[in-house]
Amino acid sequence: MNTITIMSTVEGTPNVTYTEGEVLRYIDKAKGIDELNELLNKQVQTIRDLKNKVRDFFSEGEWNDGETNVNKGDVNMLLESIGCNKLTTRYNATYTITGTFSVDVEDENDVESIFTDNVSVDFYDGDIDVDQIEVNDIEEDN
Repeated sequence: MNTITIMSTVEGTPNVTYTEGEVLRYIDKAKGIDELNELLNKQVQTIRDLKNKVRDFFSEGEWNDGETNVNKGDVNMLLESIGCNKLTTRYNATYTITGTFSVDVEDENDVESIFTDNVSVDFYDGDIDVDQIEVNDIEEDN
């Protein structure tokens, strides 16, 4: 087993001996710390760049009494340039869903209530309200 001994030059401090495995682990750990420091330096530069972009964006505005106006399109361009999600806008719309359905019932008068009590409308990414459900043109299926 190979060892390395570090001789102390300070009186009262003992010499230290390391095995080859301990030295190799220390070297690997030091390499990992170097990689982390490199990543940290890149992150610091990225943050500095982001701060400069935001500062530049606001310094381009016309300021009156400590206030400026910016429009949403310009803000979205800034956000996109720094890797952020753009601002969103909520829109409202009306909709019509037209279709047909078949159901087995004992009485024609049950057709509408079976449908209106059991139909649902799902919307994947927003709010939806169903104001009215109508069943039209009930006909016997031949």
